[in-house]
Amino acid sequence: MTEALFAEFAPTTRDEWIKAVSQSIQGGAVESLRKRSYEGFDIQPLPHADDLAGCHHHRSLPGQFPFVRGSKASGYRAQPWLIAQAFEIADPRAFNQTLQEALAGGQSTITVDDELRLETTDGIRQAFVDIDLKRFPLLIQSAARAPALYGMLANALDSETLAQLRGCAGYDPLGGLALTGALPEDAFERLAAHVESVARQSPKLGSIAVNSAPYHDAGANAVQELAVLLATAVTTFRELNARGVAAKEAAPRLHFFMRIGEDFFIEIAKFRAIKLLWAQALRALGLERFARNMSVHAQSGRRNKARLDAHVNMLRLTTEALSAAIGGVDSICLSPFDQPLGAADDFARRLARNLQLILQEELRLTELIDPAGGAWHVEKPTDQLARAAWRRFQAFEADGGLLASLKAGALQAEIAAVAQRRQRDLETGDAILVGCNRYVNRDETAPAAQPATDHRLASPPLGASHTVDPLKPLRLAEPFETLRNDSGGGA
Repeated sequence: MTEALFAEFAPTTRDEWIKAVSQSIQGGAVESLRKRSYEGFDIQPLPHADDLAGCHHHRSLPGQFPFVRGSKASGYRAQPWLIAQAFEIADPRAFNQTLQEALAGGQSTITVDDELRLETTDGIRQAFVDIDLKRFPLLIQSAARAPALYGMLANALDSETLAQLRGCAGYDPLGGLALTGALPEDAFERLAAHVESVARQSPKLGSIAVNSAPYHDAGANAVQELAVLLATAVTTFRELNARGVAAKEAAPRLHFFMRIGEDFFIEIAKFRAIKLLWAQALRALGLERFARNMSVHAQSGRRNKARLDAHVNMLRLTTEALSAAIGGVDSICLSPFDQPLGAADDFARRLARNLQLILQEELRLTELIDPAGGAWHVEKPTDQLARAAWRRFQAFEADGGLLASLKAGALQAEIAAVAQRRQRDLETGDAILVGCNRYVNRDETAPAAQPATDHRLASPPLGASHTVDPLKPLRLAEPFETLRNDSGGGA
């Protein structure tokens, strides 16, 4: 079939491609187009089949171990990725109204985070009145509050509905430690009890979250993110096993929550690499049968979003959604383009939702089983990321684990170094943030600063058994916005 398709085209050698590229850059060397990624890899300007020497995963098929090409042989044709939205709404009644409108407009899963103030069972009932929780999966991204929220759900719902809940009410103690700087003394006891409670009452619902958001938001590169995810999962298994929850009971309850970064091809490779890494880790634990059930939720990152020329954020969100979808994630949550300006409005939320609908319904991305499969420019970095992340994970283990690295401040220092390079590249012009350090709209008046609404940056919990220096969220545009503001806006 392939031969018939290409029979009318004359074959082209690699040397001919190199010559053509050289001519297009006025006789320059092709090697001059190489770019060093933040992960430490050289991105080749002209990928070639030979680049895949030693890369074995690309020979697998969709639905086959290690599931880099997807856990289902039919890809998104069997189940399109779920469309999620996070609402920065505190009042349960207002949340319910917005949620009903979003579900009617194409949202297909429900996200609950720390913005929503749920303190009582009545609050739960108000937030989910007239919402079909049997139909729509539920993703609770509420840090240490997940067990308490699930307990309120159990009190508010009838046993039949509770048993049909899908998604994840995930608790990630180590992610909370990285974010707040403190780990509650009973964190893993609470997690173990939560896992057992959810397994008993809601067998289809996940209960363990492994979240890369604190690390990504602080500036981490893809290798660091992947290694941290793996180290968090293995450490969590180890802690749960010490409390009577075996790895075979924990594995099907674990969900990965990942941020989407700005480097299109690296992000596609990152979402493919985590599947490879987790499959290999489960095989080492003798649990490879659970690799097929891996779930990845992707949410747009914050570090590359700008308050100036904010509509450019829509373009950033578009590439992020596309990279996550091509990477084969199970659900995607896009932030409204105006999130850095404060609370989003209905229009911005609708755009974020419709962006995913366009990818599904108009681009018809769900008709493709594995659009990146076999692409040299994706398969090579997938292999590179996976190998480098596995080595970094092994280094964590050799040094006493992720907790020891956080307590020593080693991981924080590594991530800070990458963050400093990102900022320095923008300052020198080696990297571009449109509307901030290049292609600036000088007639734009810088918007007034808005009060922070993110409750996830609240004070760390009391009674902590471990304290560390928390990771510091990074927003790359902020220094440029401050400069513009101090100089009088558009001047």
